[in-house]
Amino acid sequence: MVEGVTLPLMVADEDGQIIFANKSSQEFTGYSGTELLGLNLRDLCAPYESGRYIFSTLSEIKKTTEVDIDLRRKDGHIFMASVSFAPFDHDGSPCLLLTLRDVTTKRLQEGKTREDEERYRRLLDERNMLQDQLNRSSKLAFMGEVAAGIAHEINNPLGIILGFVQDMLDEVSEDYPLFESIKIIEQETTRCVEVVKDLLDFARLKPAQRTQVDILQLLEDSVLLLIPQFKKNKVKIRRAYENGLPYTVIDPDLIQQVFLNVMINGIQAMPNAGELQLSLGVVRCQQSQQDQNYVRVTISDTGHGIPQKDLKRVFDPFFTTKGGKGTGLGLSVCQQIMDDHGGKIEIESCEGAGTTCSIYLPVQQGT
Repeated sequence: MVEGVTLPLMVADEDGQIIFANKSSQEFTGYSGTELLGLNLRDLCAPYESGRYIFSTLSEIKKTTEVDIDLRRKDGHIFMASVSFAPFDHDGSPCLLLTLRDVTTKRLQEGKTREDEERYRRLLDERNMLQDQLNRSSKLAFMGEVAAGIAHEINNPLGIILGFVQDMLDEVSEDYPLFESIKIIEQETTRCVEVVKDLLDFARLKPAQRTQVDILQLLEDSVLLLIPQFKKNKVKIRRAYENGLPYTVIDPDLIQQVFLNVMINGIQAMPNAGELQLSLGVVRCQQSQQDQNYVRVTISDTGHGIPQKDLKRVFDPFFTTKGGKGTGLGLSVCQQIMDDHGGKIEIESCEGAGTTCSIYLPVQQGT
């Protein structure tokens, strides 16, 4: 009955020694029945498969176990087989009944299906990313128009109010009953002026004036501008710079604006001391379906971090996690600047464990 079965069947002892092989298994492996009886199961495997864990634990198999193993026919041809190990006792000795199936074509088809699924997933992710970019661009264009209109309408009145309030403060002493109220008016009007300034920056991002720049020097110059704030918040600076960084062709004023905005965010996230780590290096990553070298500027803080629910919105106009202390336009402007430079800005954060901002600036070909 076993000889008549079209499936290749073998019986092996607990050491893997073949003690029976039907006619189909002889055709399957290319060995004669006599040759098979002199072989161990490891001898039928491709050389790199002989050390498989299952061959050292054959005696421990207590239920039918199926694994994929690359086998080698007598003529040297290697193929993938699904081998089923079914334990049974024969004359009081533990043995294994092996059923073999060639699954090479099936596994290749499954692999192709997985590749197709992965390709579809990548295309879907790319489409969603492009849709997000389109939505963001539309939102930015609309907000730019709104911002320009608001700035024109309220900029001059705010300046007049602030001027009169400051004149009043110059005329009264600190013990004047309304001194604190007037001071609050000055502070809030000043904040409104800053909002208008951010609106103008957002609505009228100046055209980039690109030149060849030493990015390390630009970053260090930006740090110098914030030294008083670092000292005030007791923030330490740690640096990790690669040597021999290439020059980048950028607008130094705009990119410095990005550096300052990100570092100020980090300082504000560490009001009671902390550490700001700055690192510079060259990486290769894909942008617009092409691999390209980028100078990556990484700015990490040890602050309170950003909640995961807010992380996807940090680049949205007017979204802020600072409450009344921020306008929510800083990172939107930074993203506009990076898009204009053909770069990108990414933010990773874990609430309670700090935030890392990675700024990618394309390296000019040949540098």
